[in-house]
Amino acid sequence: MAERNGLPETRKGYSGAEKQRIMQRLTEERKRLEKSKEALRRYLADKKLFTYLGSDYYKIKDYKHSFYIKKEIIESLDSSVQEVDLERTGYTSTRTQKGFIKWDSNRECILLSLSKVRIYYKPFEIATY
Repeated sequence: MAERNGLPETRKGYSGAEKQRIMQRLTEERKRLEKSKEALRRYLADKKLFTYLGSDYYKIKDYKHSFYIKKEIIESLDSSVQEVDLERTGYTSTRTQKGFIKWDSNRECILLSLSKVRIYYKPFEIATY
């Protein structure tokens, strides 16, 4: 490399092989994301939407409680983690708690952590009734 003003001159371009490798990696990432989004659309196809307080929600079933998560959040899931407000219903009251949610495209299920302190993901099912 030539020096300019006592500093090494930086490279201004990529070689053809480097460009090809970068484009291939970007294409693989785009295909993986499209495949994950398509799997999520197929998973949500037969799930029921609930209207609660003027918004559309999906109902997440657990053996103890039911949680309602906004439709926009569920439909925008990917493999990255999102913080979510969980509307929890019980026999006596409704309360909101924070948690983390992500989509696992390998198992095709929604993973949810009900605590922000102890992050432990469990698979949950969305209600179909």
